[in-house]
Formats: sequence, C-alpha cells, structure tokens
Amino acid sequence: MNKTSYCSLLFIALLFCFRLNAQSVNPELVSILDFTLDSMHTEVPAKSLSAAIVFSDGSVWKNVEGISSETPLVNVTTDDTYLIGSIVKTITSGCILQLHDEGVLSIEDSIHEWLPPIEYVNPNITIRQLLQHKSGLYDVLSNPALQPVMLGNVSQIWTAEEVLNQYLLAPINNPGGNWSYCNTNYFLLGMIIEAATGNPFYVEFRNRFFDPLGLSTFGIPAFEDFDQPVAHVWMDLFGSGQTQDAHFFYSQYLSLNSIAGAAGGYYATPEDVSKWMWQYMRGNLLEEATLEDAKTTVIAPGLPNTTYGLGLNRKTFAGHVGYGHGGDLAYSASSWYFPDFDLSITVCGNDADVISWELIPVVQELLEHIEDSNLLSISSNHSNRDAIYIYPNPSAEVTTLDFSGFNSNQWISIEVMNAHGEILNSFKEHRTVAEKQYVEISIRDLSSGVYFIRCSDENKNIITHKLLKS
Repeated sequence: MNKTSYCSLLFIALLFCFRLNAQSVNPELVSILDFTLDSMHTEVPAKSLSAAIVFSDGSVWKNVEGISSETPLVNVTTDDTYLIGSIVKTITSGCILQLHDEGVLSIEDSIHEWLPPIEYVNPNITIRQLLQHKSGLYDVLSNPALQPVMLGNVSQIWTAEEVLNQYLLAPINNPGGNWSYCNTNYFLLGMIIEAATGNPFYVEFRNRFFDPLGLSTFGIPAFEDFDQPVAHVWMDLFGSGQTQDAHFFYSQYLSLNSIAGAAGGYYATPEDVSKWMWQYMRGNLLEEATLEDAKTTVIAPGLPNTTYGLGLNRKTFAGHVGYGHGGDLAYSASSWYFPDFDLSITVCGNDADVISWELIPVVQELLEHIEDSNLLSISSNHSNRDAIYIYPNPSAEVTTLDFSGFNSNQWISIEVMNAHGEILNSFKEHRTVAEKQYVEISIRDLSSGVYFIRCSDENKNIITHKLLKS
C-alpha cells in the first residue's frame, strides 16, 4: 500500500470514528440487550460482565453487570477497562499486515531477514507462519521456570528478546507443520515491527490505530502511562480454592504485563475493543485482498468448532460467521465481528475462574436477540432480509426457499447449519429471471430443534434465516 492509499484508508476510518458517536441505538433494542446481559450474568459466574456492540451505522450499545470490589462495594461501570489478553494478537497482526500493504515487509519473508539469530528459532520460519501459529515453536509462556522469576520481581520490565533468550526451549514441530497456538510467535512479531519501523510495537499501535481511531482507553501499563479506571480482577492468590480481589497485586505485576506484550498485554474498555474489531474487520485499515487473506483459515485442533487465520479465529454463532479472538490472563475477553450484520460484539469478565470460551454463549445470546428483534437488517449489503422467503416454518419434512424477490442472476450458495454453526448440507442453485425461483429443502433427517439456512451469491450478499424443525 502506498502512502496515498494508506492516508485514504486512514481518512475513511476517521470518518467512521466520528460517526460512532453520532448515532443512537433503538431504545427497544437497548432494553432487549440490557435484559440479555443481565440474564447471562446469572448463568456465567463472573464477578462482572461488561459488554459493548458497535452496529453498522456506528451506534454503540454498552452495559455492565457486577462488581469490581466488595470492600468497599463498588460496581463496575462501562468506563472500566479490562485486560484483553490475546485479543491483542488481532492488533499485532493488523500492524504487520498494514506494513505488508505498505511494502515495508512481506508476510512471506523469512524472519532471518528481520531478526538476529535466536537459539531454538529456525531462521527460515516465515512471518505468515508466525501469524498463523504454524511456526512449530515452543510457547515460552509454558516454561515452568518463568513464572517464579516473574513473581520474584513483579516490577521488572522485560523485553521480548530477554524472555526468548533466557526461557525459550526446543521447538515442538517443524515450520509449516501442525497448527499449535504459541505466544512466542507474537513476541517475535512485536520484534519484527520494531525492526521494520524503528519503533516499539506499542508506539506503532498508538500511532497507527489508537490515536487516529479515538481508542483512548487502550494501554499497556508496563510501557506507557496508564491512568484509565480498571475493573478489579478476582483470582485465587493463596491456593485456597476461593477467589479474592487481587487488584493491588495484579496492578503492580509489571513483569507479567511486559512479557505478555504484543501477545496480550493491553487493557481497554469493551467499547473500544468493539470499535477496534469493527474498524479492522470491515476493511477500513487494510487492502481488501490482504484482509481476505487474514480471514482464510486452517484447522486449529483444540479450539472448539473454530479455525484460525492470520491472528484471527473464525467461528460460527447460530448460523452466522464471526471473526475475532478471545483472551485470558486472569481476566477474560471475547471479541467478534459478524459480516452478516456488520457489527462487532465484545464481552469481558474480571474473574479468573471464568475463561474466554465461557463468554462465547454471552456473545451468541446477544447476537440471537439482535436477530430475533427484527430491528436490524442482517444482510451484509444492507438489502432486505425478506428478499428470500422460507416456508413453512416450522416444518417437519420439507421447507421451501422463495427467491422471487432476490435481485441476483448469479449462482446462489445454500447452506443448512445447526445451532453450533456446523454445515449439515450445502449446494448451489443458478438463479435467473427465466429459471425457477423456488428451492425445496428436505429436512426429514434432522432432529427437532433450531437450524439456520444461509444463502449467499457471488457478490457476497448474505441472507440468513432461522428454521425450526418440528
């Protein structure tokens, strides 16, 4: 990406940033979402749940349930920040991919072109393999010798080079082999950002993303002044099996914060995280082909019903594809962008007993209630969702798709999915004005329950309908 193109994208992003505060959410939808978060807080045993949604028109819904501290009793507010952990990987990958667009580097570069030799790091590993967790490297945070050192001097500020040179062990696989989640990859990417730009990763993040997009609550205390309010974290400090308010300890734990670095060291509000994910995933910061490359995924063993791209998870929620990431570092966080709706949802928790995967049902419930409210169009190109009709619904044996109002003369892909997003059946129909405008789908072999039928054409127009099998 040349300088003119980059400036144009930045200008567009700034326009969207100004729009974020210019719209308001439908009051009826606000009530629905408030009730949903309150209900989910009774099911997810975190001390607090804080959530935010950025909609396609730039409007923002946000709310929070729960406490920050008990003595004195202080409720969390929507202004409180949470440690977002590995969601930071989307920012690191975004920075690397933007440098790729600018021609500063290529993600096909071998890392020996950017970094000095490091023991146990194969110099022929590519930047792409780091982004996609296919480097085969050992995860340095798994080294049992590291945590006692961090706890022995909680105020020590570490660089990525120091951590890798002292605690990295032999690789677990060859580069390009099996997928394996590894924080070492993102420590190396942070080092590459500095080698390519002359600035530490946190300076590049602020210059490229946080300041231009107005994301003022993002901060990494080990390397920057950070004066934002923080939701207290609750964790088992003494091995008693009970969580305690650990804010005094954790806020001083700069050794961990500095080591997490470009892999997971940032705090932010759910609102700012949702704004980041919305700006990034709707294509405001990268060239289209680069973003599509980032969204191209591989099988990721160990991640439930999830595949992995370039710093991104791909997961289906109730029939709708989401791109995003979770994060766990005592706090938990989960942030996703849904192209069908052009919206992003972020949920954060402050209880170490609740991990980010346990926040997925909260994200899904919020998304389903948005869809069920009928207060938003769910088509990615903002066309009328009723351009395709489905009947009968509920149905026991056969349901019919009516394409008569769908303005497309292209091949239409049809996918039948269960509530977990698993594709049960898929096929294509060529729709022209002269040809049939109805398709019958047999559902005789499906068990009773909720399913989703997703239709998309070659222009990426997407319409999804919920189907009840009786």
